[in-house]
Amino acid sequence: MKKKLSLLLIVTSILYSNPTDFSIIINKPFNDALFDITQDYDRQISAIGFSQSFKKSDTTKNQKSYNDVFSYLNSLSSNYGSQAHLVKVNKYGSITISKTTTLNSFNKATAIVKTPTNGYFVGGYTLEGSLILLKLNSNGDTIFSKIFGTNNYDKLNNMILLADGGILTIGSAVTSRSKNDLLFETGLGKNDIYLTRFSKDGQKIWSKKFGTKDDDTGVDAVEAKDGSIIVVSTHSFGTKKELSLMRITENGDKIWLKKYKSEKNVTPYKLLRLRDNNFILTLSYQDDMEKEQIRLLKFDMYKNILLDKNIITSYSSVLKDIKELSDSSIVAVGSVRDEFNSDGLVMILDTSLTMLKQEHYGDDNYDEFNALTILHNSQIAVAGRNTAKNSQESNMWIVKLNKDGTLAQKN
Repeated sequence: MKKKLSLLLIVTSILYSNPTDFSIIINKPFNDALFDITQDYDRQISAIGFSQSFKKSDTTKNQKSYNDVFSYLNSLSSNYGSQAHLVKVNKYGSITISKTTTLNSFNKATAIVKTPTNGYFVGGYTLEGSLILLKLNSNGDTIFSKIFGTNNYDKLNNMILLADGGILTIGSAVTSRSKNDLLFETGLGKNDIYLTRFSKDGQKIWSKKFGTKDDDTGVDAVEAKDGSIIVVSTHSFGTKKELSLMRITENGDKIWLKKYKSEKNVTPYKLLRLRDNNFILTLSYQDDMEKEQIRLLKFDMYKNILLDKNIITSYSSVLKDIKELSDSSIVAVGSVRDEFNSDGLVMILDTSLTMLKQEHYGDDNYDEFNALTILHNSQIAVAGRNTAKNSQESNMWIVKLNKDGTLAQKN
């Protein structure tokens, strides 16, 4: 009897101690994705993105007859769209919060930062072209929502936390042609860089536009050690797309602007301030085979280029986010793809930006990593989208990695 009991305990122990991969897929109807991620003060992981939802229509009012099904379906098109979606998971990989906002306009959330009360600032944009700032509590409930922007179509690409607890939103605005838009004097072209600074209480301090006669789009920014801000943008004209870097004061006044001419089109993704107070920027460019390849720039606050490195891979590859580990090595995530498939990409780099290791994650379909955060124990949490095999719909995806890029296990 004792031998049978011992054998049963051993078998039970094996069954229940077998670790499982820390890969969480949040399956909602239609296409969904996560674009940014952070760690909470209680050590849980929170990510923001969008899921699809329907507006409830009032069938008792404004009833109308339709002569054909196409007119009827067209009338319903405004009742369906995306809403910002917050997901929180604990160290065991269990989902503790999965909550969608209920804004009047359909929208997408692109960035999340922590508040001192363990809540969040969330930045995004409506599908109608307005910018959004949300403040949420730790349960994901909305404390306030602000709609801001110009009179024309705007888009928010990123939002960063500043040293004073405030935030800066980075994006673009279609140039206004209205004399009533006071921002017009700093907007020159078809599309302009659009920056807005808010206090830690969510009060708008200033909004400014920067641009040329061509298309200019704000991509990302970081705060330098002296409180000035480095802004990354693109400058597009004809079929050309080039990189621009700008340094502004804390009040939004331009200190310098540098454009980088290139024979090949470049696309910037993410800017990182290092512990040595220099900066690394991730970009992609098209090679001679028209595949995207990775380029990394390291520069200082005086626009001096310290390193310019290309990483050539067998497939098209981009790095969409980058962070520095405590040992000064670099971890970056993005996507790698061929003609029929894409996977989430993880790269580990040394201080000279030489690739030490790369890992690919995903199924035989469309998968990508969009953002990462370094956790308190030097593990890495990643947000993105996953598409199941033989599916046409993408899902929100959270992965936890070890510092060497391998997949972590659930506790």
